[in-house]
Amino acid sequence: MPQKPVVYLLPGLLCDRDVWQFQSSVLAQFADVRIPDFTGMDSLADMADRMLAEAPATFAVAGHSMGGRVGLELVHKAPQRITHLMLLSVGAHAVSDEECEQRSSLVEEAAHIGMDRYASQWADLMLSYRTEDNLPVRRIIETMARRQTLEQFIAHITAGLGRADQTRYLPGISLPVLLIVGQQDSWSPVSQHEGIRDQLPDATLAVVPDAGHMVQLDQPQMVSDLLMQWLQSH
Repeated sequence: MPQKPVVYLLPGLLCDRDVWQFQSSVLAQFADVRIPDFTGMDSLADMADRMLAEAPATFAVAGHSMGGRVGLELVHKAPQRITHLMLLSVGAHAVSDEECEQRSSLVEEAAHIGMDRYASQWADLMLSYRTEDNLPVRRIIETMARRQTLEQFIAHITAGLGRADQTRYLPGISLPVLLIVGQQDSWSPVSQHEGIRDQLPDATLAVVPDAGHMVQLDQPQMVSDLLMQWLQSH
């Protein structure tokens, strides 16, 4: 019996394996799906190094938000090992002063009110584009955030703010890349993904309607179909 291809699904900030719950179920029909745990790690490069030490010789990667940044580190460090690269709700730009201030304010608020209460505010931010609340998605977002301690949150904020300018990686990525973004994503907007697409030698951009930053939760079937089609056609 042929061995299944390995697909890593990488979670973003204040997310864990539950952010991929629908996609992991769908992809498991033909792939060995693995979701790494980056809890407490404060460096994107270290996250990539840990994966490379544990992963098979070749594997596919789908990364969401912070996980997409880890995906870019992986393909920069070991391009020959990555068979497919799929980036969702991602950025590649260098850290700005404005981002430092914004991220610091998130931590300050979480420290002030505690992670349990902050989880609800985080869900508000992630669902702010909607005129009506999506209770099932809200519950997932809040539950994932409540699993994180303040120290773990700070570690991932530190990882994001300590990142390299990944735009310099983009022209050298030779494999085709799938970019997926929610049409209403205000954290990593469509225009940001268009800029990344234009710097990649071979990229396809899929804009998902009625979806924000948590695109794979907002439109689970559509995102699953996009990932499955990309893995099977490239």
